[in-house]
This record gives sequence, structure tokens and C-alpha cells, in this order.
Amino acid sequence: MPWSVRLQDEKGRPVLDRDVVFDGPLPVDEESYRLLCYVDPYGDTVFNNSQMKTFLFEWDRIKDELSAAQIDAWKQVREFAMQCANGVHLYLKFIGD
Repeated sequence: MPWSVRLQDEKGRPVLDRDVVFDGPLPVDEESYRLLCYVDPYGDTVFNNSQMKTFLFEWDRIKDELSAAQIDAWKQVREFAMQCANGVHLYLKFIGD
């Protein structure tokens, strides 16, 4: 299931002129992931900058499960997350099906 991932401001406006399409596996419903387990495959999930430390830890954990073709999108989402972590009024949004 692919997700579009967007970095947005507090009004929901995209900060960048592009979204990233990430089609790698996410640990939806896996309780060992405190944040990624809540990504909704059919709806939208938004994370704020105070959640980015945990998000990045979990995001790094899933890297080993990805194919070589999925790594580029994974890196781009990680860059979005780093911008979110270091900014104010920024949010990382996963847009489900």
C-alpha cells in the first residue's frame, strides 16, 4: 500500500513543491512501534515536531526491511522528518488510500 508523504505547515499547506510516494512496508498495528503502528492505510496520519525523535528512531528501524528500490523514498521521508524536527509549526503527513 503506497502512501503519499508531505511536509506541511500548521494550516495544512505543503511546505515543499512535492510529496514523496513511499510504498514500503510499515508496521501498522505492531505494538513495538509507538508511532508507526498508528499510520492509517486508508486515511491520513499527521505527526508533529515533538514526535519526530521517536518517529525517526522507528523510521530507521524499518530500513532493513526495504528493497533497494524503496530506499530513495525512505531517505526523502527521513529528510522531511528531519526538517519537521528542526522546524516550528511543521507536520509530517502520511496520506492513505
